[in-house]
Amino acid sequence: MDSLSGKLNLHGVDKTIIFPAMIAMEDSTVLLDAEFSINRKDFGIDYPGKADDLIRDGVVIKLAMVSFPE
Repeated sequence: MDSLSGKLNLHGVDKTIIFPAMIAMEDSTVLLDAEFSINRKDFGIDYPGKADDLIRDGVVIKLAMVSFPE
Protein backbone atom coordinates (compact mmCIF):
# COMPACT_ATOMS: atom_id res chain seq x y z
CA MET A 1 0.00 0.00 0.00
CA ASP A 2 1.35 3.40 -0.99
CA SER A 3 0.35 6.89 0.15
CA LEU A 4 -0.66 9.58 -2.31
CA SER A 5 -1.09 13.27 -1.67
CA GLY A 6 -2.76 16.02 -3.61
CA LYS A 7 -4.96 19.05 -3.41
CA LEU A 8 -8.71 18.43 -3.15
CA ASN A 9 -11.14 21.26 -3.86
CA LEU A 10 -14.67 20.88 -2.56
CA HIS A 11 -17.22 23.63 -2.10
CA GLY A 12 -14.54 26.24 -2.94
CA VAL A 13 -12.14 25.05 -0.21
CA ASP A 14 -8.69 23.68 -1.11
CA LYS A 15 -7.07 21.17 1.23
CA THR A 16 -4.04 18.96 0.80
CA ILE A 17 -4.99 15.37 1.57
CA ILE A 18 -2.94 12.20 1.96
CA PHE A 19 -4.59 8.84 1.40
CA PRO A 20 -3.61 5.19 1.04
CA ALA A 21 -3.78 3.62 -2.41
CA MET A 22 -2.87 0.42 -4.18
CA ILE A 23 -0.85 1.23 -7.28
CA ALA A 24 0.12 -1.41 -9.81
CA MET A 25 1.68 -1.42 -13.24
CA GLU A 26 0.81 -4.03 -15.84
CA ASP A 27 2.81 -3.68 -19.03
CA SER A 28 2.45 0.07 -19.68
CA THR A 29 -0.91 0.44 -17.91
CA VAL A 30 -1.08 2.00 -14.44
CA LEU A 31 -3.85 0.87 -12.07
CA LEU A 32 -4.89 2.79 -8.93
CA ASP A 33 -7.42 1.72 -6.32
CA ALA A 34 -8.15 3.73 -3.17
CA GLU A 35 -10.80 4.13 -0.49
CA PHE A 36 -10.58 6.77 2.23
CA SER A 37 -12.75 9.25 4.06
CA ILE A 38 -12.72 12.99 4.56
CA ASN A 39 -14.61 15.18 7.00
CA ARG A 40 -17.08 17.29 5.00
CA LYS A 41 -16.94 20.04 7.62
CA ASP A 42 -13.24 20.57 6.81
CA PHE A 43 -14.47 21.80 3.42
CA GLY A 44 -17.20 24.10 4.73
CA ILE A 45 -20.00 21.65 3.98
CA ASP A 46 -22.07 22.05 7.11
CA TYR A 47 -25.50 20.52 7.55
CA PRO A 48 -26.72 20.11 11.12
CA GLY A 49 -29.24 17.45 10.14
CA LYS A 50 -31.91 15.93 12.31
CA ALA A 51 -31.73 13.36 15.08
CA ASP A 52 -32.40 10.38 12.77
CA ASP A 53 -30.51 11.62 9.67
CA LEU A 54 -28.18 9.27 7.86
CA ILE A 55 -25.91 12.19 6.93
CA ARG A 56 -22.54 11.82 8.63
CA ASP A 57 -19.53 14.12 8.86
CA GLY A 58 -17.29 11.47 7.31
CA VAL A 59 -17.62 11.06 3.55
CA VAL A 60 -16.15 7.94 1.94
CA ILE A 61 -14.35 8.46 -1.35
CA LYS A 62 -13.59 5.48 -3.59
CA LEU A 63 -11.26 5.79 -6.57
CA ALA A 64 -10.55 3.28 -9.30
CA MET A 65 -8.39 4.60 -12.12
CA VAL A 66 -6.70 3.07 -15.15
CA SER A 67 -4.11 4.93 -17.21
CA PHE A 68 -3.76 3.49 -20.72
CA PRO A 69 -0.69 4.13 -22.84
CA GLU A 70 -1.09 6.50 -25.77
